[in-house]
Amino acid sequence: MMGKIRFATCASVLGLGVALSASGAAYASGIALREQSAEGLGNAYAGETAKAYDASTAYYNPAGMSNLPDNEISGDATWIAPHVSYSGSNSNPLGGTVSGDQPGNAVKAAAIGSVFAAYRLNARWNVGMAVTTPYGMRSEYDAGWVGRYQAMHSDVTDVEFSPVLSYKIDDHWSVGGGPRIDYFTAKLGQGINSTAVAYGALHTLLPLQDGSANISGDDTGLGYVVSALYKYDNDTRAGISYRSRVFHKLDGNAQYSLPGALTPYASALGMSNQGATAKFTTPDSLNVGLYHDINSQWAVMSDLSWTHWSVLQNLNVVGDNGSAISSTPENWRDTYFISLGASYKPSDKWVLHTGVAYDQSPVTDANRTARIPDTNRYYTSLGVTYNVLPNVSLDLAYAHLFADKGSITQEANSAAGVLSGSYDNSVDIVSTGITLKF
Repeated sequence: MMGKIRFATCASVLGLGVALSASGAAYASGIALREQSAEGLGNAYAGETAKAYDASTAYYNPAGMSNLPDNEISGDATWIAPHVSYSGSNSNPLGGTVSGDQPGNAVKAAAIGSVFAAYRLNARWNVGMAVTTPYGMRSEYDAGWVGRYQAMHSDVTDVEFSPVLSYKIDDHWSVGGGPRIDYFTAKLGQGINSTAVAYGALHTLLPLQDGSANISGDDTGLGYVVSALYKYDNDTRAGISYRSRVFHKLDGNAQYSLPGALTPYASALGMSNQGATAKFTTPDSLNVGLYHDINSQWAVMSDLSWTHWSVLQNLNVVGDNGSAISSTPENWRDTYFISLGASYKPSDKWVLHTGVAYDQSPVTDANRTARIPDTNRYYTSLGVTYNVLPNVSLDLAYAHLFADKGSITQEANSAAGVLSGSYDNSVDIVSTGITLKF
């Protein structure tokens, strides 16, 4: 029985979590953050692979830097405010249900930022860089919520630096790409049902206070981006961009807090403080975009993206002594993102943006967890660009994301119970940006 409790508890604490299990705070599919550009948000990211008219193309399609007439630097700040509520119950493995509260908003609002630059070396070559946050999340449930044995807090941060080049082959074709240096870190925690653990290990019913388990880890990985832009004429262009997988081996520590009656058994239960590692791969993606100026005032655009989220099938955790601690199935699926947008330019000073999008979730009803209550979502967005000076522009955008209701049935481990219920999700996003040309 001790072996079963040890494996099941560690599988929940580490296997579900080591820097991997992101909740709905990441509001592209899975744990991704699509929100890198304020101007792009206004069009629901339609045409980002083909627009190529500001420095953010260094991230979305580096080949697009060949289309920029000026050197540029831009910065964006985005406020993401998810609304994630759960309703349901958690069965107690000792009988009845786990006492506790229904949480309020489980996912914390957070700000992210990005910086882009593009510089013309000569008529054919451009160099640029993008500093972005492509993955991340913040979630924190109240200590007394009914699913505390499945998840408590989750904090994932990812920062990527990408120096890129573009080359103009002729008046129609440009290519681009470069390396991606990706730093990934996570801190995760959950409660331990000490009473159930003690009963399973000691065969004695001891009413005990909850314990807790916390894990942290980080790693730096390398990837690449390659892209192309086809410019049919001055009004129409198409772009394609491929972003590679990035492999991470996260090194960190697992720390446990147990009531006194369980402390002598911490080692046997696999709950001694120790080092731990886990392998995690951020997915590769393929993005295709179209952009067309109808006339001097109106433009339309679209984007289609495929993300290889099925690379996340199992989370394998290894202890510092080399033993396999857990292998937890996630069974994520590949996803699609499709967006349509339009822009209207009433004067040389102003550009108005709008867009809609569908963003498929990699999480299905059968695989939803309290850390990842992710569902399909639908963008509606508005934005405005104001040209303060010929070389200075400001962007402001707002989007509301509607999301499908998602059911959950999660056991996590034999001492945690079975969490059953549903999640209601939505998101409000506000983004601002500034672009300087020189």
